[in-house]
Amino acid sequence: MDIHNERRLTGVKDGLLWRKMMAFAVPYWRSLAVSLLFALLVAGAAVTQPLLVKSAIDDRINGLMKPMVYVADAASLARLAGDERTQGKPIVLGERTYYRVSQSGETWPEGIYPASISQLDGAYYLQEGRSGESGSAAGGEGYALSKEEIAAFRQQDYSGLIILAMLFVLNVAVTGIFTYWQSVILSNTGQKIIFDMRNVMFSHLSKLQTSYFDRNPVGRLVTRVAHDVEAVNQLYSQVIVNLAKEVLMLVGIASIMLVLNVKLALVSFAVIPLLVLVTFYFKGIIREAQRVSRLMLSRLNSFLAESLSGMTIVQMFTREKQQLDEFVKLNDEHYRAGMRGSVNNSIFNPMIGFVGNLALALVVWYGGHSVLAAGVTFGVVYAFTTYVRQFFQPLTALADRYTQIQTALASAERIFEMLEERPDIVDRENAKEIERPLKGAIRLERAWFAYNKEEWVLKDINISIKPGETVAFVGATGAGKSSIIGLINRFYDIQRGSLMIDGVEVKDYKLDQLRQSVGVIQQDPFVFTGNIYDNIRMNRADLSDEDIRNAARELEMDEFIERLPQGYETPVGERGVKLSSGQQQLLAFLRVYVSDPDILILDEATSHIDTETEETLQRGLLRLSKGKTTLIVAHRLSTIRHADNIIVLDKGRVQEMGDHDTLMRRDGHYRKLYELQNDEGPKEQRGAAARAGGALAATIAK
Repeated sequence: MDIHNERRLTGVKDGLLWRKMMAFAVPYWRSLAVSLLFALLVAGAAVTQPLLVKSAIDDRINGLMKPMVYVADAASLARLAGDERTQGKPIVLGERTYYRVSQSGETWPEGIYPASISQLDGAYYLQEGRSGESGSAAGGEGYALSKEEIAAFRQQDYSGLIILAMLFVLNVAVTGIFTYWQSVILSNTGQKIIFDMRNVMFSHLSKLQTSYFDRNPVGRLVTRVAHDVEAVNQLYSQVIVNLAKEVLMLVGIASIMLVLNVKLALVSFAVIPLLVLVTFYFKGIIREAQRVSRLMLSRLNSFLAESLSGMTIVQMFTREKQQLDEFVKLNDEHYRAGMRGSVNNSIFNPMIGFVGNLALALVVWYGGHSVLAAGVTFGVVYAFTTYVRQFFQPLTALADRYTQIQTALASAERIFEMLEERPDIVDRENAKEIERPLKGAIRLERAWFAYNKEEWVLKDINISIKPGETVAFVGATGAGKSSIIGLINRFYDIQRGSLMIDGVEVKDYKLDQLRQSVGVIQQDPFVFTGNIYDNIRMNRADLSDEDIRNAARELEMDEFIERLPQGYETPVGERGVKLSSGQQQLLAFLRVYVSDPDILILDEATSHIDTETEETLQRGLLRLSKGKTTLIVAHRLSTIRHADNIIVLDKGRVQEMGDHDTLMRRDGHYRKLYELQNDEGPKEQRGAAARAGGALAATIAK
């Protein structure tokens, strides 16, 4: 199975994903609540703006045409001044006092009479009776108003417009301030949530067993921790509170529209069923497009990480064109997946806009007829056109939010799939504390182990190692030597049998203490970005720089470090690229030496070191391994002749064991291996070795 072919996730319930994502937001509920409060204020301010404009049109610009009442005696004036139906200030014209009223057609007490102002051929006429009635009581066209009289009626309109303009400017300013602080708080909160999420993910990854990383390439995991988390960040920093704000705006706008005019509001809402159908149709399409896009990005990043890590090999075998072809193929798949998402969005968003414009057209058509029929005022129609635009702006924004939500949910599926991966290798309940130092007695009884189910790498292994012994594991490649080493510090667990250290199952020890007690020097040590001090100190924060320099002198390794450009402060580069393989190996020796383990494991630890340096290391190794149980994996048998016990493995089984002299006398696997390496075997064996070498040379020559 190709590990780059990541499986596609389907059938994950949205509600469950939402609950898991909101769990990360709970610690910041106060910040989110403040943002929501600001969102409410912004929504409230936004929906009142058209009302201010409506008031300016109907009550001030067209205020002269509003219905009025008048009185001519003091007693009636006293009654009228306290009536709630009057609006604005009184206008005194001769012996009469006029008041604007909320609507015509009202019934008034005796002594209070309706009046109105109408316009004809550019002149304004004051009429007794309601607007539309025939003139005055005497049946004339009304009283023609002079400019001074018109100005008297207009005076409150001028001051009212100034007040409305100031309120509008204040509304806009307050909206801007609240929007700014809401954005700042949301961005800050979103970053904190993502900070926590990445920490949780990295902490979880560090606890997963080695087999998980065997199944999942680095690029895939980097995509989840970096790109997928960033997609979820959009949900926290933009979607959640803004979604609430937009929903509140929709509710507020719909309520105001119903209050202003029910029929006109229902006409505006007629297109909502079409909107719902469009949204539900695109839901599955957009979500699936985002899933595929994230999957392709993960594959692309996995391939890129692998290719960059192995670029030396790529160039060595001139595979640049093949790698480029493969990269272009994956990049094209990612491009096509991204384009599918873009095309879906480019159809979905304009469709929401089209539905909004359709609603606006209905309002203009129906509202225009109503204005001509004197059913509604021009200010109401203007307010409705504004509210319809405002109503569909949140819907258009919700369409964008919808895409962001689907993107976030597609990424959340991948994030929580990783977070739900349960570590196989964990502390048991009531795990034992390790009393340092360990004696180092190791025992495997009828141990079976497989990396993949039933594909046994170790078969029925029975080994007993005494405290302080030096034991070497030898055998052909794939015999199972390194697999045994990986079991000692629980990088893997055996499936059958038992593995005990000092008479206690390794699974019963606390995992972190077990690994601190076992020091491993690998064939290919990993060097981190940083300087020499950082790579030696590792988890030993208590070690001073002087302690590290003393350790290097004890192992006779300080000379090579001092020759580096900046000595112990020399930056080593990513994965130690500025150091030779041998120098990296020396750092690995020092790293283990300062950690002072109770059990020492050398996995082909001298394979990259020249003979002179190896002699230096052998002297240091004597100090390092003194009194400690030491396990050695080696192909060069000359390096393990001093071992107390040599265990020969072949195809996952123990073939023989004993010290060097004992195994040489048995004339078994070990002796054959030793003689082949040292060219001491019978003539037919040496001839076979020579023929094998010749065949290899011929193959290389071809």
